[in-house]
Amino acid sequence: MIRREAFRRLPAEYRGAYLVDVARAYLQVGDLRGAARALVDGDSVAPAEVRCRPLARTVIAEIAHANPAPAGVARLATLVGLAR
Repeated sequence: MIRREAFRRLPAEYRGAYLVDVARAYLQVGDLRGAARALVDGDSVAPAEVRCRPLARTVIAEIAHANPAPAGVARLATLVGLAR
């Protein structure tokens, strides 16, 4: 989906918000790696969407508390002040 041309033509903030929603969906089904990958991808597309959006911060915190936390999400948690 995210490799399609139509997706890439969307404004960056829309793509970032979509990837945060995808991360939340992965988290709800227990796929921490998929959730982490979606968040890191979203951060590369639209950092403000991932770092400032309350839902994104909640997802980052939930993934960051996993043992061990995926490296990309641990970095995001530190950037947004959610690291333990």
